[in-house]
Amino acid sequence: MVYSTVSLQAATSTENLQALEEVKDFCTTDLGRGGRERWTYHLLPEAALNVELHRQSNASSSRSVDSVTFQPCAAYADLNQDRYSIEEWELPGGVWEFTAIYDGHCGHDTVNYVHKRLPSMVRMSLQALLQSVPITSLKSELVSEALCNAVRHLDESIRSDLFDFLPHDRLTKMSDIQLDQYVSRRYSEWNAISSRCTQGSTVILALSDPLKKNLWILNLGDSMAVLGSRSLSGKWSAIIVNSVHNCDNPSETHRIRREHPSEQACVRDNRVVGYLAPTRALGDTWLKVPSVYTRRAFAPHLQDWLPPRQVVEYASRILTPPYVSDLPEVYHYSLDISKQEVFLILSSDGLQDMYDSHDIQWSDQEMADRWVGLVGRHMHSTKDVDMQGNLALRLLRDAVGGNNTELVSRNLTLEMEDKWMDDITILVQRFR
Repeated sequence: MVYSTVSLQAATSTENLQALEEVKDFCTTDLGRGGRERWTYHLLPEAALNVELHRQSNASSSRSVDSVTFQPCAAYADLNQDRYSIEEWELPGGVWEFTAIYDGHCGHDTVNYVHKRLPSMVRMSLQALLQSVPITSLKSELVSEALCNAVRHLDESIRSDLFDFLPHDRLTKMSDIQLDQYVSRRYSEWNAISSRCTQGSTVILALSDPLKKNLWILNLGDSMAVLGSRSLSGKWSAIIVNSVHNCDNPSETHRIRREHPSEQACVRDNRVVGYLAPTRALGDTWLKVPSVYTRRAFAPHLQDWLPPRQVVEYASRILTPPYVSDLPEVYHYSLDISKQEVFLILSSDGLQDMYDSHDIQWSDQEMADRWVGLVGRHMHSTKDVDMQGNLALRLLRDAVGGNNTELVSRNLTLEMEDKWMDDITILVQRFR
């Protein structure tokens, strides 16, 4: 056997020092999991932290809304599934403001569909209402109803596309070979429909009238809305607007069990049929239609969805659908911005998750108080140059570590293929 010999020149002392300089700010962490595995991160100087946070979170400010949307993991499969809208509509009576966060799960198709279609559906519904009722005579419950109807109509459109493509009676009569041929002939159409049916999105939105006298907030899912207001004495107070629609909310699990009596598996392992954490959402149609769609249509004809064993397990629990609701809750607040300063925080559940992961366990009210206090302190700051006046960015910095530069650095630069935090989207809306 002949061996080739490679001669390498020894590094100079200067090259050794340069190599050490390049890695001196790199650290490792076990993420508190214990065990032998470690992940590398880059310890950034304070001056660079906010710059990098601003870049990664796509921080932006409009006339009245600051926004961030953040997912530091760069792996393609874990790209941010949150979306948001900030729109102003010129309608009868003046300019209405619409803001919303859509938190997608299990993929991007449904959340993209919701993000594209819901604002225009709300606008058309509101416009039709304003054309029939003058804004001076408009009752708040009519706007609430219009918002609710727009959301439910959007969810109904996802189911309608499925039933138009594959009616229930036709599906039950088809053989496996016939179904396979039918789907293959129209695969592009089927792929779009089935993706929206097996993925989902929560939504939380806010709508304010031209004079900023009325604020409507709609929630479907586990995002959060917090209203901050300052009294004449200068003290800020926080109101959590909405209840959270997931299995951590006892009233939601009780509702599902009440709707499905004698079905022990309707909620299992703190998830709907053991699968989904949100109890109300757009999409997730397979949990709203007969199980034959899961067994015969989605499982065999949708790539990379669920392993066969899980399909059998979940389908066996779908007895009396729907299990996930598309009925939102709508809240109305009367505002008087001439007498008190008011702002609204909308956030996807990733923001709450960051505080739940801290050593101190926060209640929802404690989190809300902290957020409102933080935004209130910096609302009129003239020294907030490092955050470029973006109040949502200020909240994000607090969530990912605050003044702990090592923790912020870790959360921003961790070298890991799996997500180490949920997607975080925050909108802070000021009413003037």
